[in-house]
Amino acid sequence: MDESSPVIDERPPFSRVFSWVVLGAAGGAWGGFLVGGITGRLAMFVLRLTSDDRLSGAETDDGFEIGVISGGTLFLMIFCAFLGAVTGLAYVAVRWVLPARWRIIIAALFGALTGGAMILHGDGIDFVVLKPLSLAVAMFIVVPALTTAAIAWLIERWRVWWWVNVKRTVIASAPLAFPFMLIGLGIALVTVVPIVAISVQNDRVRSAGQRFGQPLVRAALLVVASLSAWALANDITAIL
Repeated sequence: MDESSPVIDERPPFSRVFSWVVLGAAGGAWGGFLVGGITGRLAMFVLRLTSDDRLSGAETDDGFEIGVISGGTLFLMIFCAFLGAVTGLAYVAVRWVLPARWRIIIAALFGALTGGAMILHGDGIDFVVLKPLSLAVAMFIVVPALTTAAIAWLIERWRVWWWVNVKRTVIASAPLAFPFMLIGLGIALVTVVPIVAISVQNDRVRSAGQRFGQPLVRAALLVVASLSAWALANDITAIL
């Protein structure tokens, strides 16, 4: 998947793709848990301080209590880890079409657009009673941006020793031991790995992928980013 990672690229095709899938899921899970979960919770705490005191303990649209550290907080962070794993898988699938120097920045921008469009909405309690609204909007654009940037950074850093240092690889893959992570990873392995591995082994398919795949994937990413930007702009307009 990447010419700059000689250890991974010298492995058999199926093993090479498998290692990238695990790396994407593991790096994404850690980024989602440590950055997405923690910064998201901190953002809600700050907004509780800047909003009406009566909102403390109120439920958000997603069922979490504002300003309260509880079992729901742990569930939120685990859910962020799962979303991060999905994001990490998506990142390793498309990173080969991104300029190496700009991968983390592009990941952050993409996260801000798509994540912001998913989180922000003009109805419900989250972006109606929380004050100031401009701070709430800014925070929940920055949080997914930081999360996707962290995921991309972890994957780029870890790929240097991934699958070579067995101990570090096993420790880094620990979040994937959760049952829901295993289900998602299993689906990815069953659907993605065989297809990509076959493509890598077939000269004609590989040649076509190198010639047409890159512009097609870039075009698809541009379309998704544009639609997300449009949806995000509409959400911000409705909120503010």
